Amino acid sequence: MEELRSAAEVAAASRDLMVRWAAQAWEPGSPHERGSAWRRRSAVAVFAPRLNRADRLVHTGEEDDVVALLTEVVPLVPGQKVRLLTRAPLAARVAERLGHEVLATFGWLHLDAEPPQQPDSGVEWLTDADRPVIDALLREANPGSYLFPDDPGAVRWAGIRDESGAPVSVAGDSWPAPGLRYISGVATHPDHRGRGLSTRVCTFLTAELAALDDVALIADADNEPALRMYHHLGYRYTTISASRC
Repeated sequence: MEELRSAAEVAAASRDLMVRWAAQAWEPGSPHERGSAWRRRSAVAVFAPRLNRADRLVHTGEEDDVVALLTEVVPLVPGQKVRLLTRAPLAARVAERLGHEVLATFGWLHLDAEPPQQPDSGVEWLTDADRPVIDALLREANPGSYLFPDDPGAVRWAGIRDESGAPVSVAGDSWPAPGLRYISGVATHPDHRGRGLSTRVCTFLTAELAALDDVALIADADNEPALRMYHHLGYRYTTISASRC
């Protein structure tokens, strides 16, 4: 087993976008304690503390190599609530061999097309003064969101305002990793749904972030309206699973 000591070394060891996303725990600006990363043959595992509200051990590689690597590194990872994250088929096979429990299956989506065109959509970058309204909007419209304005991973917010100037549809640029931007915190006020506002906000945010890096997000597997929107914007869906030891 080899220990990897930087996000650059992780990127050189694996092209897996989720692994690259987790490697932000190595960056100097990471809001939490520094992570750890290891490689064994084709397998790479990255421990990212408090990434997107959870301690995560993101991994990839050939099954036998992953089993061997996790057998070594899981005892090195602190805490009792670490969530292992990888592609769903691999997660199921590894869980069976190591006695892990698969907790949930959802979707990792990454932009796999030219960025969408931005019409004059009325979307803008919001300001720090909007943070209380964004927080209230998310708690009403998407209380299970993994991103809120006080989250250390929140970089900035895009949104649409109503006639009074208050944000009624928002999405966050969050948890950036080297070469990869991540969208979270998508919500539209219930009184303003059915008008395509989230599509407009996500179109704007996707285009803005794609001009900088690759773009990815996570969505529930049963959220069909959201998945249709992301597919229309050019995102490719990969089924992933979270497990625990």
